[in-house]
Amino acid sequence: IFAMSAFYYHFTVSYTNVGSRKIVYAAYACLALAALFAPFGLLISGVEQRDYGYGPTFGPMLIPLSIVGYSLLLMGLYNLFRAYKTSTVYEERNRLIYLCVAIIFPLAGVGIDFIPSLPPAGIFGNILFCVFTAVAILRYHLLDIRFVLRKGVAYLLTSALVASPYVGIIMGFQHLVGGRDVSVWVHLILLVTLAFALLPLWGRVQRLVDRWFYRQRYDYLKALEDFSLEAHDIRDLNLLASSLVRLIDRALQTVGVYLLLPSGSGDFSVISSSSRSESSIELRSYSALLYWLRSHEGTLHYRDLEIVPQLQSLTTRERNQLSRMGADLFVALKTKQNELVGVLVLGRKLSDQPYSEEDVRLVCTVANRMAVELENARLYGMERETRTELQRQNEQKTEFLHGVAHELKTPLTAIISSAELLEGEAPSTTTGQKRRLVHNISRSAWRMDKRISELLEFARMQTGGMALEMELVDVPLVISEVASQLSVLFENKGQRLKLEFPERLPPVAADRAKLEQIMINLLENANKFSPQETSVVVRAKEVDHTVVIEVEDSAPLITDEEKERIFDPYYRGEDDEERQRLPGLGLGLAICKRLIELHGGQIWVDNNGVGRGNAFAFSLAVVRT
Repeated sequence: IFAMSAFYYHFTVSYTNVGSRKIVYAAYACLALAALFAPFGLLISGVEQRDYGYGPTFGPMLIPLSIVGYSLLLMGLYNLFRAYKTSTVYEERNRLIYLCVAIIFPLAGVGIDFIPSLPPAGIFGNILFCVFTAVAILRYHLLDIRFVLRKGVAYLLTSALVASPYVGIIMGFQHLVGGRDVSVWVHLILLVTLAFALLPLWGRVQRLVDRWFYRQRYDYLKALEDFSLEAHDIRDLNLLASSLVRLIDRALQTVGVYLLLPSGSGDFSVISSSSRSESSIELRSYSALLYWLRSHEGTLHYRDLEIVPQLQSLTTRERNQLSRMGADLFVALKTKQNELVGVLVLGRKLSDQPYSEEDVRLVCTVANRMAVELENARLYGMERETRTELQRQNEQKTEFLHGVAHELKTPLTAIISSAELLEGEAPSTTTGQKRRLVHNISRSAWRMDKRISELLEFARMQTGGMALEMELVDVPLVISEVASQLSVLFENKGQRLKLEFPERLPPVAADRAKLEQIMINLLENANKFSPQETSVVVRAKEVDHTVVIEVEDSAPLITDEEKERIFDPYYRGEDDEERQRLPGLGLGLAICKRLIELHGGQIWVDNNGVGRGNAFAFSLAVVRT
């Protein structure tokens, strides 16, 4: 009776992971004492006549030992209740309710048995306990009854195969020797010989029984194999991934299956999941778990995370995410070149049984087949993106050639026309006309020189031939000098150029000439795209150990779609009429972006989304002296 209490508490601790192992050891120590007390009448000293029939006479140690056993039952009930409060799985909560209700009946029965005037109720309490526990076992899969039956039938058939020839041989031998008894050694040698002789037959019997009991599992495996063979449409990676996850979930009956695929940065994130919960995980490219899966074959169980030394560096964030997901089994998806292209994370089984060898073989078979398909799908997606990008670049180059032809032809035409008029120089030509012609030649030549300089500079950047001459630069001084150089441009359009920055700003490490070039490009753009009689504001301020310089214009708002392309080479906006009216090759902002990145800074554009005005801003690191 006390053994039942000790075993029950041990079960609740193992099943729920709640409770104390020290109490388990103490319970078994008390059980050993009970075994010592029993032969000496210290627990039950005899039998006596009672109103309801015969009953035991209690010994001096029975009451204290019963109190200990009663306490173990109460503590086991408390363990189940705590597990019920923290569980979020429907099947598990129902199972725990049955187990909690079941133990109440033997507790009540034991209490009634200690009252002499009442009839015994412990037997009936135990019967009700068995009924409720059986419901929990069979209905909510506390025990995989199919597993027990499968193994039992296999052993039964194998035993029959061994027993039949054994009995036949023994009977034949006795008939030959006239009915005399057969020696024990003859029985032993015969059994060992039959066991080894029929050993290959055991494997066949086990596979036959597996086929009977796991007909649905085999059907799912066949469906998965057909799916992997027919999955030739690699255009939709998401559809391929979701189909794989759904089929594995159905085949193994898990709480969740997650497929993690690598991104461009090398981090693995969930692309498809069979779980309705929002639990997810992102494994960094340097994760210890990914390193282990890359360098080892086979699967990895969640319990191994606490055992394998290489996995002890797994971050707390990753461990918490895996715990929330209920991860139980990790399967690496590898190509023939042993390249890790994905990770399958399987949650625990709905039956709470561990993954069997058959389960692992099934998943590995599918993983090996699907790794190639997923890799093909990923490569196809990359090829499609590359093709789209090349097509976009080709279109940009075509537009760029048109722009170059227009930009060089327009000033060249003016130069040629002005030069021809000067050569002809009719007597009626006035000094003022000559001055305008000379001005046209000078301005057009300057425009050509500027465009050609942009092309050469951008080419140097593309080939990595750009070198910076770093020095400490006073940002307000550079802004003031550039503003003074370009003041005529703003005056010609009646625009107001405002400078707003504090009296003192920390210096930055920069190439002074390149910083001036950045400011000239931004201010020329602000002047070119802002209407007449408007304002352009230049601001500078210190933000988080950087100096942020901002040029705010009065131009039409840049849309969110244009913001994504505004710093691309050759991009000049979507308005064809405006592109024809305003000169440029679309390289100014691209050059600015590249120069700022060479300085270790960032550039961006923002606006308030209402009316006019865009703010182009960039940051440079502060140098503390």
